[in-house]
Amino acid sequence: MATKVHQSKPKKVKIGTILDEEVLQRLKERSVKEGRPLNALIEDAILKYEQDETSSRELRLRALDSVLAIKFNIADDDLRQIMEEDFYEQ
Repeated sequence: MATKVHQSKPKKVKIGTILDEEVLQRLKERSVKEGRPLNALIEDAILKYEQDETSSRELRLRALDSVLAIKFNIADDDLRQIMEEDFYEQ
C-alpha cells in the first residue's frame, strides 16, 4: 500500500510596510504586465538582492585573495614602518 507524502508549502506571513507611491505604482504596472501578484514580485526582488549581495561579497573575497597572494619585495621592518606612519599628520 503506497503512502501519500504531503509536501507542505512554505508558510506565508502577512506584513505591512510603507512604499513610495511611485514605486508602488511601478510595481502594480509590472504585476499586471507579467500577470503575477505583487507579493511574488517583491519576493523575487528580495531574493535577487540577497543573491547579488552574496555574489558581490564572494567577488571581493576572491579579489582580496589574489592581492594577498602577491609577494611584495619589501623587508618586514620597512613594511612595519610604513604601516605605523600617520599619513594624516604630514
